[in-house]
Amino acid sequence: MKKQLLEIIKSKYQNLIDLKELISFLEEFIDGLVEQHKSTKNKFKILLKKYNFQTIPDFSEYPEYPYVTLFKGVDSWTLSPVIDYEGGVGDMDEEIGIVFNDPELYPNFDNEELENLILSLKTQIILTWLSSIWFEIDGPSYGIVVKTLENNSASGFIFNDLAWDDLSIFNHFNDKSKPVDRFFKTKLKILDIYQRVSLETYPVYPYLNKWRYFKKDSLIEEIVSYGNETGKKTSEQSIENLNITKHNSLFDRLKYELNESIKLIERGFTEFLPNEICDTPIYEGAIETKFHSGQHWYSNEQNNRLDILEIEKFEKKYAIKLPFYFKHYLRLFNGRKYNNINLNFSIGNGQYIKVKEFLNYEELEALVNKKSSNGIIKSLLKKNNYPDKWLQIGKDESEKEILINLDSSIVGIQKENGEINPFNITFKEFIKEPKNY
Repeated sequence: MKKQLLEIIKSKYQNLIDLKELISFLEEFIDGLVEQHKSTKNKFKILLKKYNFQTIPDFSEYPEYPYVTLFKGVDSWTLSPVIDYEGGVGDMDEEIGIVFNDPELYPNFDNEELENLILSLKTQIILTWLSSIWFEIDGPSYGIVVKTLENNSASGFIFNDLAWDDLSIFNHFNDKSKPVDRFFKTKLKILDIYQRVSLETYPVYPYLNKWRYFKKDSLIEEIVSYGNETGKKTSEQSIENLNITKHNSLFDRLKYELNESIKLIERGFTEFLPNEICDTPIYEGAIETKFHSGQHWYSNEQNNRLDILEIEKFEKKYAIKLPFYFKHYLRLFNGRKYNNINLNFSIGNGQYIKVKEFLNYEELEALVNKKSSNGIIKSLLKKNNYPDKWLQIGKDESEKEILINLDSSIVGIQKENGEINPFNITFKEFIKEPKNY
């Protein structure tokens, strides 16, 4: 399994500058899991022999369904067995003791983004490894729902269908009259498990175009997701033939991807990772940014989204042309005033500025309208030796105006004396990877 997991990571992060350091750390981390394989497998079996469908009357006096739960701390994946009655967690089973010990290897890199990536990958690797053990001991045959649960959180991963929280069909299971059915109709590969484990209900970065590939003989099915939208086509079809579906919510999109992937596997398709990462957007204007969203913020973003025709009408009315990436940023986020996460934006050379707020459509139109006459822009912001057209798009934390050059898409800032200081970065790069510090 170590080799398979490392091959998955190498493929998914093949363009990462620090890939060598990442793999070196993960090799040591996975070795720490391999050393515990036998003991963890034995503890898992002991746990399920004690707590299963047949023994429910021995340990459950409540009407609620008793989830067999591996309880974890906030910062550690060391797992202890408890019984969870719809959020009411019992005492740890001292007789069984700890089922799995987190190797507790933590990264120590100067690159904070790499450290955050490793913390996320540790969760995915641990759950992929534990899920493989679940199948080794034939966990489904014990007829009971088994999950993880984090301290001070309702978030949990359910082994029965390898899904997080409400993505799992077993999350609100409450039937003590019959054993839980076996969910998977076919044997899963390590990549299948890893992909399901990675599909969390609160995705950190939904605004990335993510492609997945499934092969059966000479036929390849491709699925792409972006926000609450998905597309599907065969490898023989062009991107213009992509069948795009807009789901009601980000959650619905995640549910679709989870279900569609298992349908393909059951039809005999095998998922594979491409030699090169596909950077084709699901459609023109599906710009990529690592804005932290998740369900709640994404819902606000979705509700405040603009129609591209409205923005084009704005351009025509004031005889201006907004840069492509800013235009679609405005369409998607319309000021983004309801999300204060990841507001530190790169201005090049390792430097960042903190954005207090972006202007929304109404504020932008009021600004342009004030500077226009008969629908023709006389001057948006024309200061000293800067003859190009500049438009305010926001403010930094010290109330300085953040600007964009309408011709070059270069981002800049207006200094106290009125001069414009252009950064050596376009809006595309400006919004690509904001940080939360």
